[in-house]
Amino acid sequence: MHDESTKQPCCNPPWEPPQVIPAQVRRVNNLIFRKINQFHRENNVDNVTPMHDWIMSYLYWHKNEPVYQRDIEREFSITRSTVTNILQLMERKGYIERQSVPQDARLKRLILTEEGGRVHEKTMLSLHQTDEFVAGLLTEEENAELLRLLNKLRKGLE
Repeated sequence: MHDESTKQPCCNPPWEPPQVIPAQVRRVNNLIFRKINQFHRENNVDNVTPMHDWIMSYLYWHKNEPVYQRDIEREFSITRSTVTNILQLMERKGYIERQSVPQDARLKRLILTEEGGRVHEKTMLSLHQTDEFVAGLLTEEENAELLRLLNKLRKGLE
């Protein structure tokens, strides 16, 4: 005879996913962004989005080489239309300039402005503070393992 009370369900129902990896990654991502925003407020750059931070940082570290929109798309794994909107807003805020390239009028080189450089320094402080805070929640070994696993996931998903 079959006892229904001891029968184990084959799986969790789809509306109760306790540890689904994408959901957990999204939750942690949201909490990290909140922490970045907290440090941004403390450093008086709360009107700058994290994506603007990362693009300004990329432009800063690649200032001696030509950077184009496609480089931003590739580096941050975001679509052309999204990058277009982000760069237009950054240009309106005075963080970047687009300069025509003599050999191809369709190409626009992305340049970090002086204002973008000042904002970049303040936002980098916020990002370093966030990184130190988050890293401090784990041991050195846990941080290394987490980074290893995240890189493995990223490569597998690309």
